[in-house]
Amino acid sequence: MPTTDQTNKTGEDTPKLSDAALKGNSGSHSETTPITPITVGEPTDAASLAIDQKHMEDYASSDLKPGVVECRRPPKGAYFTVIPEKVDGNWENRAYYFVLETEGRDPHLVAHAIAEAKKDEEDTIRPVLLVRFVLMNGTEGLWPIKLNPPDGKANKWNTSAMNVLHMAEGGKWVRIISKGEYRYNVSKKTMEEVPPKFSDRTFGELVNDAFPSDRRVTSLDHPIWDELANGTTK
Repeated sequence: MPTTDQTNKTGEDTPKLSDAALKGNSGSHSETTPITPITVGEPTDAASLAIDQKHMEDYASSDLKPGVVECRRPPKGAYFTVIPEKVDGNWENRAYYFVLETEGRDPHLVAHAIAEAKKDEEDTIRPVLLVRFVLMNGTEGLWPIKLNPPDGKANKWNTSAMNVLHMAEGGKWVRIISKGEYRYNVSKKTMEEVPPKFSDRTFGELVNDAFPSDRRVTSLDHPIWDELANGTTK
């Protein structure tokens, strides 16, 4: 058994390994580049994570296009307005259409002749007034306003929706409120303070964007009829 002196002496005589030997494997002379930690600003400062404007061309196009158009009522809590039309003139930003609606599915546009052929067997088709609207933030949409039937039985939701439309087309920013019927709140912000940002798209272009080709029913062979007759897993 070695003595204490022998142990110390052995440690003193043992040569120190070179840095290269410590870094590499036996027989290897490659050096490992030290890893430098990456810092991205103060972790508690969200503003410091902003992307430098000079690099934005790597992530987004500067030529921004108008957004997707939806056929739906103006969203709750959002102020919107519409473009007024002459009562006896040719409308440019609204029109009547037959729309097929099923719960949980996107609506379909139905050609007039097809709607007439199906009206006695389908309760999913009805005429609506599609009205172009825009929100304060510039988002455009098509508001499908249901019409009262010709038999004179007025529906308070349909009638009150028309009342909201008339207020909006009077040059007001309005918000829809659903309380037993459609009511509205008028913003104190004027059109001069917040001008509406309607895009350069025509009404026809908006309709085409809102209803792609697979949701345009122009024949009795459209898949929607089989879905209504036999069901679907979608």
